[in-house]
Amino acid sequence: MLPTFMHPNEVLDGAMISGSFMPCSSKWSTYDFQNLPMIRRLYKEHGKTINFLGVIMSNLNVALEQKERAALFVAQMAKSLGADSAVVAEEGYGNPDADFTGCIVALENAGIKTVGLTNECTGRDGASQPLVSLDEKEDAIVSCGNVSTLIRLPKMETVLGELEALARDGLSGGWSNDEILGASVKEDGSIIMENNAMFCGDQVVGWSVREW
Repeated sequence: MLPTFMHPNEVLDGAMISGSFMPCSSKWSTYDFQNLPMIRRLYKEHGKTINFLGVIMSNLNVALEQKERAALFVAQMAKSLGADSAVVAEEGYGNPDADFTGCIVALENAGIKTVGLTNECTGRDGASQPLVSLDEKEDAIVSCGNVSTLIRLPKMETVLGELEALARDGLSGGWSNDEILGASVKEDGSIIMENNAMFCGDQVVGWSVREW
């Protein structure tokens, strides 16, 4: 698959559906795509402060040459559309960081000022490198949180599913035992886990307490 130009309405009308899996905090649900706050915010400014040209969807590749090709395609499309600036939002982290960085660098090299939206993977102490791939041209990044932040959840009266699956199934963010923290699922039914395990928890798409 190559990067594809889309009318914003196509995204909001359901052209994209979630392919989410672990680590789930940085993933986007189908609801996110169909109500994407960043698109709605850009629409709100269209004809006032900006000229919203559209959306370019790019898949996350595995091979380096495919990553480089996709980034160049994104920059070529944006330049052909006459874009002066762009917002790049990353789904996932780790391997996708290389796609994220490559896309921003290609856009900047094309003379398009670019802002990136992503989460970070800085470890529980927040001291590790935030992204796997970094570049000097990534000088405008909005952080949407740390995937390793610890979350404590109290016991719930009603549980749908099986809490023990948090550790047993190898879901990112949960564990069967930790030398310091013990098990993710406590005997009293409370939970301690990394933000990794909170589905769509980082809200890279732009959700916040603010009304759009």
